[in-house]
Amino acid sequence: MGSKLATTRSSKLPVKVFLKPLYSQLNTLESCPLGCQGVCRVSQQSELQPSEGNSCPLSLHQAQTFAAVKQGTADIIFNTAATGDGKSLAAYLSSLLNPEFRSLSLYPTIELVTDQEKQIKGDPERQIKGYCQKFGVDGVIRVDTLYGAELARRVEQAKGNKFKELQLSLKQNQIILTNPDIFHLITHFRYHNPAYNRAELPLASLAIFPDLYVADEFHIFGVHQEAAILNSLLLIRHTRSRKRPIKFLFTSATPKQNFISTLRSTGFEVTTVTGNYVSEDIPGFRQILQQVNLEFVQLGQEADSLTWLVEQAETIRKILEKEGKGRGLIILNSVAQVGRAVRKLQEIFPENRIKVLEVSGRIDRQERAKNQQELDSAEQSVLVIGTSAVDVGVDFKIHLLIFETSDSATFIQRLGRLGRHQGFSAYNAFVLLPNRTPWVWARLRDRLTPGEEIDRDRFQDIIAEAFDPPREFEQYRTYWGALQAQGMLFSISQKKDGVMQPLQNRMMNDLRRVYGEQLDKKRGHWCALGKDKETGAAVQQELLRFRGGSDLQAAVWDGSRFYIYDLLRLLPYAEIEIINRDAFLQAARQCDRATTEFDDRYIQVYLKLQRWSDKRFPIGLECDRGTDELKRCTLTLISKLHITGHPQAEVGRCLRQQKLLAFLVSVNRNQPNSHWDISNTLHLSPMFGLYRLRDADDECYACAFNQDALLLEALKWRLKPCEKSKPYIF
Repeated sequence: MGSKLATTRSSKLPVKVFLKPLYSQLNTLESCPLGCQGVCRVSQQSELQPSEGNSCPLSLHQAQTFAAVKQGTADIIFNTAATGDGKSLAAYLSSLLNPEFRSLSLYPTIELVTDQEKQIKGDPERQIKGYCQKFGVDGVIRVDTLYGAELARRVEQAKGNKFKELQLSLKQNQIILTNPDIFHLITHFRYHNPAYNRAELPLASLAIFPDLYVADEFHIFGVHQEAAILNSLLLIRHTRSRKRPIKFLFTSATPKQNFISTLRSTGFEVTTVTGNYVSEDIPGFRQILQQVNLEFVQLGQEADSLTWLVEQAETIRKILEKEGKGRGLIILNSVAQVGRAVRKLQEIFPENRIKVLEVSGRIDRQERAKNQQELDSAEQSVLVIGTSAVDVGVDFKIHLLIFETSDSATFIQRLGRLGRHQGFSAYNAFVLLPNRTPWVWARLRDRLTPGEEIDRDRFQDIIAEAFDPPREFEQYRTYWGALQAQGMLFSISQKKDGVMQPLQNRMMNDLRRVYGEQLDKKRGHWCALGKDKETGAAVQQELLRFRGGSDLQAAVWDGSRFYIYDLLRLLPYAEIEIINRDAFLQAARQCDRATTEFDDRYIQVYLKLQRWSDKRFPIGLECDRGTDELKRCTLTLISKLHITGHPQAEVGRCLRQQKLLAFLVSVNRNQPNSHWDISNTLHLSPMFGLYRLRDADDECYACAFNQDALLLEALKWRLKPCEKSKPYIF
C-alpha cells in the first residue's frame, strides 16, 4: 500500500500508518434544524441538491450551525466539523438564505481572505460558481473584502481616512471578509475620527451592524491572541443592545478547550456543533476524505526538509507519474525555504513532465491565480510548493502531500488538504519532523504501531498528545492576560466624556471572573509600565498588538515580487542589497503595486534580493555591550546589535539603530548550538524565534524578541539560569 521510502543520511527509518476514510452524516427533513417540513429549503433557494437517496444537500453540522445562529441561545458557537466538511457554508448559510442577515468574518491570512472571496463570489477564470451564484445572491454589491493593504488603497484613492472607509464598509455590506488584525485595531480604539467622539464609529458600527461574527481557523493563534479576542468580545457584548445579543461563530476542527473554558468563565453561553462521522460507507453519510498512507520522517542532525526532498526526488516523481496527471503539494514553514525548494526541484524535474509551482506570501494574486489554473488544467504532473498561504482553508485537488508542521492544529489542517477529491488510485502523505523537536518523534513512536490502520478520531488525539505544548504555556495567560486586559480598559478610561465608564465597569466585572483579584492589581502595574518610557512602554506596546512587533520586518524586492518578511528568517538563505525607500517604491509602482502596502512605520530596512543561496548562512547576533550591561532572565531593551554569519558586510548593520524588546538566557559559549537547549527544555515550536547572541565579553545567550520574549518571561521559572530571578511584573 503506497510508496516505500528509503532510509537516507537525512532521515531516520520512517513510521508509516494508514488513515481510514471519513464519512459525514447528512441532514434529513425529519426534525430538520432549518424547520423544513416536507420540502428542503436549501434545495428550493439554491442549486444545491441532495444526492440520490437523501433529502437534503447539507451535512448535519451545517444545518445545526444554522439553527444555533438563528434560533439558539448561545452567544458563542464552535463548529468543530472535520477539515473538508464545509464549515464555510455553515458560516454563511444564514446570509445566503436571508438577504437582510449580515456577517463579519475574520480569516488569519490575506491569502485565505481572497480564497474565501472566490468561494463566495465565484472564480470566473476557473469557471467555478461561488455560493452567491448558487443561491442567487449578488456577490458584487453585497460582499466586501477588506485587509490592511486594501484599506490603505481605498484611503489613497478616496483621499480620505481609514475611519471613514471602515464605517462605509460596515454600513453597506452584507458579508465582510477581513482579518482579526483590523477587528483588533477597531476594538482597541486605533481607528477614530478627530471630528467624532472616540466612542463613536467604527466601534459602534462594528457592534451594531453585523448579526454574526465569524472567526475561521482561530486555533492557529496562541494564548496572547486568545486574550485579545476575549477582550474584544466583551467590548462588543456590552456595546450591543440587549435585544440583539452577540453571536460569534468559531469554525475550527481543532479548538482549544482552555479557551472555551475561559469564554464560559466570563459569562458567555457557549455551545459546540460537531459533525457525526464514521469510517465506512453507510446510508445517510457522504465521503469527505479518502484513505491516506501516512509516513512520519524524522530528519537527521544536520539535514533540513530541502535535503530530504532532493534525496527523495525519484520517489516523488514515481508517485506523481503513476497517476498520469499527478498532483502534489509541499507545505514548508518558511518563505525562504519555499523559494529554495522551488528552484532546486525545477532543476531536477523536467518541466514537460512535472511542473513545479509556488504559492506563498512572495507571489501576488495574479501569479497565484495563474498557478491555480495550471494546477487545474496542465497536461503534465504538477507539484505546488507553498507556505501557510496554502495550508489554511485552501482547497487543492491532490493525491500527494508533503509537509512540515509546528503544532497539532497546524498538523490537522495541513493533512486536511489531502483526500478531499476522488479520482486518484492512492493518497500519500509525508510529515517532515525537524531534529530540534525530538520529543515529538519519541511520543509518536510510543503511540503508533507501524503499519496499523487507524481511525481519524483516535489519530487526532495521538497528534494532540505528541505535538501540543506543555500545560505550562497556560502560564502566559496567568502572567500577562490581566495586564493585557487592563491595557484595553485603560484606553477606554482615557476618554473624558464619561460615556464609556459604564461599559468599562461591566467589562471589569466579567474579566474578574477570569483573573480574580489580579485584574485590579494589574491596573497599577499598567500605569507603572507607562512611567518607564523605555522597556515598560515597549511591553505595553507589545501587549496591545495582535500578532506581535514589527521591529524585524524587511520590505523585499524579489524580481517582480514585492513583500514584507521577517529579516532574521530571510537572511540565512538570501544575498541582498540594501536600498532606500524611494528606489523600492519606484520599482513596486512599475509592477502595479500600491505604495500604501508598504507602511514605513513598520519596515526597518528595504532590500533588493540578489539571489537565493543553496546553502544556509550561519546567522547570529552580536552586541557591543558587555556582560555587566546586559540584563538576563528579564525583559529588557537591547540595542547596538550586529548581524553575523552573512557574507555581505553591510547586512550586519541592518539592526544597528534599533532598540528591541528582548529576553536573554545565558547558555554555554563553547557549544555552538547550546541556545537550542532552551527550546528543548520548554518544548518550543520550530517557528519560535530563538536566536544566538554573543556580547562584547564573548558570553553567549539564547535570545527572543517581542511576543516571543513575553512568553519566555512567563515560563522562565522552568529554565535553570532563571530559577531565582524575580518576575518582571510584581
